[in-house]
Amino acid sequence: MQHIGLVLKRGEQQAISLGEKITAFLQRAGKKVLLESACRETALARHTEVVESIADESDLLIVLGGDGTILRAASLLNDKSIPVLGVNLGRVGFMAEVAPEEAIPLLQSTLEGKAEFVSRMLLELTLPDGRKKKVLNDAVIHWGGIARLIDLGVKIGASREMEIRADGLIVSTPIGSSAYSYAANGPLVHPDVQGILLTPICPYSGLKRPVLIPPDFCVDLRLKRGEDLTLTLDGHTRVGLRQGDSLLVSRAAIPFTMVKSQDRDYFDVLNLKLRLI
Repeated sequence: MQHIGLVLKRGEQQAISLGEKITAFLQRAGKKVLLESACRETALARHTEVVESIADESDLLIVLGGDGTILRAASLLNDKSIPVLGVNLGRVGFMAEVAPEEAIPLLQSTLEGKAEFVSRMLLELTLPDGRKKKVLNDAVIHWGGIARLIDLGVKIGASREMEIRADGLIVSTPIGSSAYSYAANGPLVHPDVQGILLTPICPYSGLKRPVLIPPDFCVDLRLKRGEDLTLTLDGHTRVGLRQGDSLLVSRAAIPFTMVKSQDRDYFDVLNLKLRLI
C-alpha cells in the first residue's frame, strides 16, 4: 500500500485536524497521500496530491466522517474494490466502527499487514436508460412531489410478478438495514448475512411486510402508476422516474471492503448508537 487516499466530511474541522495528523504519519512512513478533488479548498491540499479519481489511484481509502461520508466514498468506486478504513466522527453512524483515537494505530497495523478486513455487500441498479449505479445502503422509490400511493410490480428471480401499493419501497443491503429501512419497521440484518431486503413504506396492499431474499436473485421493479417519481440512491443521488419505467437490482460484482476495528464490533456499535443491548 503506497498510495493512500483521504475522503473527508466536508466542512468538518475535526475531520481536517485528524486528516492532518494522518497525513503527517503517512508521509513519515514514506507513503504518497492523495486527497479527493472535492476537498481541494481545505488546508490539507497543501500537503497532499489532489486527484479526480481517488478510488482508482489509491491502494487504501481513509474516510473521516459519518455514514454519509462513507456512502459518498462507496459511490466513488468503479470496478476496483479497495479497502476502506472508516473513522466515525458522526453521531448515529453504524458503518465506521473505528473511533478517532484508534485511527493511527489501526492504520499502522493495516500498513504492516496485520489488520482484519470485512466485506460488505453492494447493490447494483440498472436504470431505465441503461446506466448502472452502485449503492452501499439503499435505493428508495418514492413520490417526488405530493405524497400518494405508488403501484409497483415486483418480480424476484423467476417468480411471477407481485404488486406493492405503498408510499414507496426501500431496497437495501444488510448494512443498510439499520438506516431508512429500520425507520420503516424493517428488521436489523447483521452485515455478515448476504441478502437483498425489500421494505415497503406505509403499505396499503400487496406486500405489506419486509422480505429478505437471497443475494443472487435479481429484482425487477416496474413502475405501474405514478408520474412524478424519484429514485434516491444512498441518500445523495436523485434520479427522476416515470410511469412504465423498469429498474433491475442485483448484487454488485465487487464488495465494499472495510478495515475492521480491533476494539469494537457490530453489536458494540448497536449498543452505542441505539441502546438495544
